[in-house]
Parts: sequence; C-alpha cells; structure tokens
Amino acid sequence: MIRSVLRGCLILLSLVVGNVLVSVSAHASVVCSDSSPSINFGSVNVTTSTGASATGSVGYTCTNYNNTAVSFDLCLGMGTPSYPGTASQPEMQGSGTLKFNLYTNAPDGTIWTTTTPISVPVSIAAGIGKSVSGTFTFYGYIPGSQTAAAGNYSAYFYNVLLGFMTGTQCGSLNGYSGLDFTLPVTAVVTNNCVVGASSDLSFGSVSATAKNVTGSNTLVVSCPSGTPYYIGLAPSNGSTTGAGVMAGTGSNTDKVPYQLRSGSASGAVWGNTATSTKVGNGVAGNGTGTSQSITVYASAASADYTPDTYTDTVTVDLNY
Repeated sequence: MIRSVLRGCLILLSLVVGNVLVSVSAHASVVCSDSSPSINFGSVNVTTSTGASATGSVGYTCTNYNNTAVSFDLCLGMGTPSYPGTASQPEMQGSGTLKFNLYTNAPDGTIWTTTTPISVPVSIAAGIGKSVSGTFTFYGYIPGSQTAAAGNYSAYFYNVLLGFMTGTQCGSLNGYSGLDFTLPVTAVVTNNCVVGASSDLSFGSVSATAKNVTGSNTLVVSCPSGTPYYIGLAPSNGSTTGAGVMAGTGSNTDKVPYQLRSGSASGAVWGNTATSTKVGNGVAGNGTGTSQSITVYASAASADYTPDTYTDTVTVDLNY
C-alpha cells in the first residue's frame, strides 16, 4: 500500500494596519468617537474546504455634554469595500485575490451590509463630561477551496459610519449622523500543502510465471496557487532510488523486488532525493489552489516466488 506523510515548513506572518480617527459631534451635545477598528484572520489555509473565521471589533466612546441623561442606539453602518471587492462580494488583495464576508452576529449569520447595520444601546448619565465606552463585535469568514497564492492579503472598508438615529432604531444609513472611518481587514495565506493517495497500489493476482508485472495508483496534491513542490517516494527498505521489496506473510522469507516509476510503468525511476528546492529523482509540480492528480507506477520483473500475498509501505514526501 502507499501511505502519505507531509513534510514542509511554514512561515507565519501578520500585518497590522493602523489609522488615526477624529471624533465629531454625533447628536445634540453628545460626542462619539471610534477606536482600533480592525479584523485580522491571521494565518489561513485555503487549500482545504474548511475555511477560516475571525472576530473583529470597533471600540467607541460617547461623551455627554448635557445636564440630563441621554439614551440611544449607537449604530455602525457598513462602508464601501476596496478594489477589487464589491458590496455583494468583498475581496482581499495580495499575491492574488481572497474572497470573504463580514457578519453582524456569527460567521454563518447575517451579512453586514449597508442595509443591515450593527447597533448597541447606549445610556449616559447626566453631567457634563460623563462618558461611556464599549465595543462593537462583528465576525468574518473566508471560504475554503480558493486558489489564492501564499502571502499577505488586505482589504479596506471606506466610510464605515458610526452614529445614531433620533429615534430608537438604527434604520437606514440616510438617518445617521456622526463620523466615518476606514476598517482594515487582513489575512495571511500560508504555504500549506496536503497530499494523499486515492487507493493502494496493487499488482493484482498474478501467476507465478508472470514477467514484468505492473500496477499504478494516484496521488492527490493540493498547494496554494504558484507554490512549487517536489515529491519523493521512499520504500520501507530506505532506498533513495525507488527500488523496494515486498514481503510475504508468516514464515515466508521470499522478497519480491519492485521499482517505482513516473510517467509510465517503464518510465523514469521515482526515488526520494527531492528537496524543497530541487526535484532530484522525484516528480515536480506547481500548485494551482485545487487538487492535482499525479500517477505513481510500479513494475516487478518477475512473480516467480512462493504463492502468497506480498506487501510493502511507501512513504510519500511532499517538499515545498
């Protein structure tokens, strides 16, 4: 059978984008300001179907300059996404593009749009200079199975609005008064690759008189778009040239030699001298962000051995 192992190294990066915002008078004699608006997905792997989620926040402080207490719903209205994103599908930009969305209540909940603002109730005691601080929480989700290349990604939402209505509901954006600011979104697509085998490589049932027996199976590799990789195959006897032996069962001491190959059953020897920078006697590929199939071939010169079931384990080394 062929079993797979994955070897490689990851360099995790992060990017923090900061901005400075000024407060403005929001309503009557109440002044509200924002602080630290951001959402950072951190390091994400988009080659699987799982996806990645994150929690973002926008801080606020509202100060009362009245001698009477005030209560209102403070609202956060979505702004305009940066290029190449659209209102219906925001996208981060880096070595490629990365689709994502922001949500008001949960990663699979209500999408945060201009018509679905986030609100929090605010009450400030009477007295000039009395203030209340808090945080808006929102959520983000990056779908999996994307073809984005590894690297840093970012997007911005311009003119995100912080304000409140004269009534008790957030309502439409036209009713806001307050300030606007820019909300940064960041993520790092890591160079995560995965490899697996679709099935065991089997020569099938053959006669003891058979010569040049062959078999094949398929490896499935997923790497971010543009990531070069090199695959090595190592039989259990430690051969670096793909020349393995299959062992029988019980007291049977016979060993059946076989050779791993690429391209065809009579193709180039497939061994295990590949590294993260050179192919050696392995097989090279370049990631597309989707699953890629690579066929492994094996040949056995003779089946003239004690009738039995013969097996070996081959380790798949994916270097990138």
